[in-house]
Amino acid sequence: MAEIEIVVSDEFIELFPLKQKQVQGFAVSVLKSNGIKKCGINIVFINNEKMSELNEKYKKRKGTTDVLSFNLSDDTSEKVEGEVYISLERAKEQSLDYNVPYEEEIIRLVSHGLLHLAGRTHNSDEEYQSMVEDTEKFVNNFFS
Repeated sequence: MAEIEIVVSDEFIELFPLKQKQVQGFAVSVLKSNGIKKCGINIVFINNEKMSELNEKYKKRKGTTDVLSFNLSDDTSEKVEGEVYISLERAKEQSLDYNVPYEEEIIRLVSHGLLHLAGRTHNSDEEYQSMVEDTEKFVNNFFS
């Protein structure tokens, strides 16, 4: 069973333009299409300041980023446990940079983060291209 929780704190709720139920349904479809039926995942929407803190503490990288995924699963479990953090401020900046709707960039980042929890990486050009193609397919399906 897929358990997806969308977390948007009150201080950022005005930056969140989507319906939480829509994002939950989208997350379930991304995970199912990657063979994940059992999961407990939090998708947490934060600002650049909090993202910088997480990035420096857990990834040992200075500054903010758009999305971070943390797989918290036990190696012996068939259930995927994890968290995806998305900077709403960064999503807004990128939507302007890439000339795409803000909502679309948020969904793109949700997809990207979930693909990482599904075991996908982009350590090579081929892996990166495959992940981008799948992400765009999910984004297009969401908005069609």
